[in-house]
Amino acid sequence: MSIVARDRLFPQMPYHDWKDAVNRKSLGSWNLHTVLPRGMVFFILLSSASGNTYEDALARYRVSQSEKATALDLGAMVDDGILAEDPSLLRRVLASGTLEPITRAKFYGILDYCCDPARESVTPREAQIALGLGTGRGDGLESIEYQRQPMLLQLMLAGNRQQVGAGAGVGSGGAQHAISDREQIAASASLEDAAQIAAEAIIKKPAKSLITMQDGSSVERDRPLSVLGVDSLLGIELRNWIVKQFKVDLAVFETQGAATLETLSLFVAQRCTKGGRDS
Repeated sequence: MSIVARDRLFPQMPYHDWKDAVNRKSLGSWNLHTVLPRGMVFFILLSSASGNTYEDALARYRVSQSEKATALDLGAMVDDGILAEDPSLLRRVLASGTLEPITRAKFYGILDYCCDPARESVTPREAQIALGLGTGRGDGLESIEYQRQPMLLQLMLAGNRQQVGAGAGVGSGGAQHAISDREQIAASASLEDAAQIAAEAIIKKPAKSLITMQDGSSVERDRPLSVLGVDSLLGIELRNWIVKQFKVDLAVFETQGAATLETLSLFVAQRCTKGGRDS
């Protein structure tokens, strides 16, 4: 499994960085497809649950040509690789509820199944297997953003069947909570009070998955978000969460660089009140 990890926003990414990251997967996979003999018993592509459309498409192409191929869209590999080498990143990834841990033993079991010569042939649509996608329900989290896509709605329903059966709408609790936060901010007596409410809401909801903390520790609101573990990609996730929950306009750069939780909360408070409010 090869990877080039260069964490940048796409508009700010130099072409050579993008090319290095993409070629490591695309050219390497195509070379194997071209050089290896036809009629192989198995051809496994280690793709990614976060998105690797080239390898997924290559697996489908091979199967359409009557060749064996399986693209394994792996989630959080906890015993090997970049997550195993970075405990703080591993905590953030698992805390988000988006991915379930995949151990080395589980991975070997998956390979045993996919490499079995007696395994029946698959169709192009079955050549891609997504592994380790989480619903977050086991950790008491509300529905995860990617599950709202129509093609993945079954994941959200599967994680919430009991609540649906009891008459609770999917994701209704989160919407009510967001409205309550916004109303409290709008009704606050001062901008400082509004910022305090915004900060508590941000800490309560996304901090578990976006900010690196030890259990029981408090978030230092005057420290840069980058120091708290919010990198450029997590900054986008945090920004999207705020826009959705508070119904405010917020630029990505306002969650990055020197931005602190304190200044971010102030931005949210100002945008939640009509034209801001003098403190």
